[in-house]
Amino acid sequence: MKKLKVFIAVLLSSSITANACGYYPYGEDIRFCFFKPEFYGYNEFSEFDYTSDSFDDKNIFEGKANPNEKNWYSYCKGKVSIDAISDAVYNLRPTDFTAASKNEMVKYFFKCKDNEAIEYLKYAKTCEMANEFYSDPWERTEYVKLPQRQKLINNALKASEKVNNKAIQLRYIFLAIRMAFYDGNFDKISQLYNTYFANSTDKDIVYYWSLYFQSYAEKNQSLVNFYAAQVFAKAPDKRFAVIGNFKDSIPVAETLKYATNNRERANVYLLKGARKSDRALDEIRKIYSYSKSSEGLSFLLLREVNKIEDWIYTPYYSYFEPALGFESYGDEEETSVKLILRRVEKDRQYAGQVLNFVNSVDLGEVNNPMFWQMAKAQLQFAVKDFNGSLATIELLESKINKNEKTYNELQLIKALALTASQEYGKAEIPEEVKAILLKNSGNQKFVFTIGRELEYKGNTTDAALLYSCLSDGYSEDYYTNTAYWKNKKNVGYGYEDYYTDYFGYINSTYTPDQVKDLITDIEQNRSKDKFSMWKYNKLASQLPVLYDLLGTKYIRKNKLQMALVNFNKVDKTYLDGNQAAWERVENYGDVFDKNPFYQIKYTPDFIPIKDNIKLNKYTVTKQLIKYIKRAENVKEKDRDYYYFLVANCYYNMTQYGNSWMMRRYSWSSSYATSVVEDEKEFRECNYARHYYELALKNAKTDKFKALCIRMIALCDTNRADYSARDVYPQPDYLSPYYNTLKVKYPLYYDDLTSNCTAFADYFQARR
Repeated sequence: MKKLKVFIAVLLSSSITANACGYYPYGEDIRFCFFKPEFYGYNEFSEFDYTSDSFDDKNIFEGKANPNEKNWYSYCKGKVSIDAISDAVYNLRPTDFTAASKNEMVKYFFKCKDNEAIEYLKYAKTCEMANEFYSDPWERTEYVKLPQRQKLINNALKASEKVNNKAIQLRYIFLAIRMAFYDGNFDKISQLYNTYFANSTDKDIVYYWSLYFQSYAEKNQSLVNFYAAQVFAKAPDKRFAVIGNFKDSIPVAETLKYATNNRERANVYLLKGARKSDRALDEIRKIYSYSKSSEGLSFLLLREVNKIEDWIYTPYYSYFEPALGFESYGDEEETSVKLILRRVEKDRQYAGQVLNFVNSVDLGEVNNPMFWQMAKAQLQFAVKDFNGSLATIELLESKINKNEKTYNELQLIKALALTASQEYGKAEIPEEVKAILLKNSGNQKFVFTIGRELEYKGNTTDAALLYSCLSDGYSEDYYTNTAYWKNKKNVGYGYEDYYTDYFGYINSTYTPDQVKDLITDIEQNRSKDKFSMWKYNKLASQLPVLYDLLGTKYIRKNKLQMALVNFNKVDKTYLDGNQAAWERVENYGDVFDKNPFYQIKYTPDFIPIKDNIKLNKYTVTKQLIKYIKRAENVKEKDRDYYYFLVANCYYNMTQYGNSWMMRRYSWSSSYATSVVEDEKEFRECNYARHYYELALKNAKTDKFKALCIRMIALCDTNRADYSARDVYPQPDYLSPYYNTLKVKYPLYYDDLTSNCTAFADYFQARR
């Protein structure tokens, strides 16, 4: 069984993107699915649900009788309960089969004087230890042949000759076949199968169990494929095990030669379709042509819709690749969002083909017509036929109990269709959608998709509000329920390239105007209805955070006055205390504990602090505006001094400085590409370099000029490091400004390049 599971996992798995340094979302964590297979009654096929997970054993008969129990129920003429049968077959010991037993099935057999059935069950239990493989510790052969097993096989065959009941006889033969399999005696399997089962017309579960083992003994692979297909269709408990016996390399026509009727032909296409992780519409059409009422046909349609959801919704909403894509999603070029979305359009075209097929079927002949109509509604939404989807849903709503989970699934698609059908620039949250959102507020991926549809329609305010409703707390289904998404540029705002929260996303993606609109909407909200209370619950209390963000975005654009206006709207307690979004004392040490104008990170203090201020975003911005104004004043005698302080501040607002939180809320020392608009400035120190050059231009003494050149060289080196971030091995780089320093001021070169404690002397020599 382990080998079969590995085979299936490899067969149906997708390539997985892993992050060597920790968790990275993939597979079921990122997959979007609004057509849950567990709600539609095809549990016996559930081991083959569309999934990127490894295949674990499932209780495919949960809440219902398995084939063996059904077979015994029929044998007992419906006079014994399934529970009693299950207890007798799986729990009782051989010694428990007595006239004094309280088990209903045992009592029935004694009452009917069916000693053959009693003796069979007792014997079957003594064979249980022979029905598994045993490892050979000496590695002489793959499996151990047990002498006891051969004796049990012989006893089963002898017993089969003595009984009069045909059903019991065949069960004894099956026991012998199964034990022969574990003993590696494939010739024996074929001999018994061909003698007792090959020409059987009464094909019950015992027949298909025997056929399952014969599929291992048969040497003709085309015939093996045929056997495997029949077992897959008729023996649910053997489906997972038998699927590995089918070889796709064998032409279907070769396998179909052994079919004697349309049902058997349909079974071949059922197994072939169940093995496919790519498009299976051809197999679905073939099954329909041979067996319209096949339950397997309906299951494959369900599976195909699940594939389409993954191929379309996962990349369309999250910009991640599909959880289980059938095309090549490999290198960086192949995984660009632009290319992924082009593939989405191709998959929408394929969804249209599946929809056309669904529209062509005779609903009076298929298994579960209601299910087919629900699949139609899903496919109509997938191809953006929103009105058609809504019309189908309206038809179904009158036929389905509102308490059914399938009804709620319809409501999810209805909400998406109502939202997506709106005109760009005029999209709102429709009234019907509000109720659906409230009912499904715990379904994070659904809430996110509504937000995403609104964002695509130009309503970034409501999108952000819905993103803020995504839960921050951990739950049992945290990973699979959490919405993970990327920016359209396919990169993130920090170490990761994806988002799970509203703030990270709007911080890196929204424009200042979009943040301003969000703030205005929150401030103007006066609604107290249940939906509004839910929608505004989080952000109503986070206006200081949003004003801080808006000011920070203006800093990134170097619009200092606008930044100052917005920082001034932030509560002073927020700016000065640990409420601030950038306060991460436990991770980064105290923030704003160094003055960005007078102190350089990793450098001994060399400038006397003249203007002591309480350091926060507002005061730093205000001081920066003040110093720039003084530096640019042609009447100011200390222009070089103020330009140098301004340059220091801009330097400290980069990743190399002590006030990086003026531009960022967190950052990584790794060169993770970010979509934050001032990424180059944050990594390259271009403003700092510009103002150090102005300080140099206005400097009066050689020593101070030499210090300015040294600081320009530092910025230049940082810029070069960032430019070469993706070059391996990293090139050795020495800024040409170091050579300028050496040529122009050779006496100062060693001081300024090897001993930063000398900076104080050179700054003091400004005059």
